[in-house]
Amino acid sequence: MTQLRDTHPVVESLLIDGYRKMPPAVKFQLAMEMSQSLIQLAKTGIMARYPGISTAETGKRLGAILWGRELSITVNQWDPEKEGY
Repeated sequence: MTQLRDTHPVVESLLIDGYRKMPPAVKFQLAMEMSQSLIQLAKTGIMARYPGISTAETGKRLGAILWGRELSITVNQWDPEKEGY
């Protein structure tokens, strides 16, 4: 077991045990919620770095973060190495 740096080992053990006991549907829902939270954090970061950009540009920059360079170029014609993330 890998110890989390900011969590007491007893608490970490309880967390892991709790996750193991969760039904798959609950684990899936939790994963989806965490994913949406990370996407929202990425969007917030983009908008803070580039205030006033369009929704389309925000989407392209987000795509570059989520998909990587090659897929970003293919899907959005957006090269993050040239345009930024």
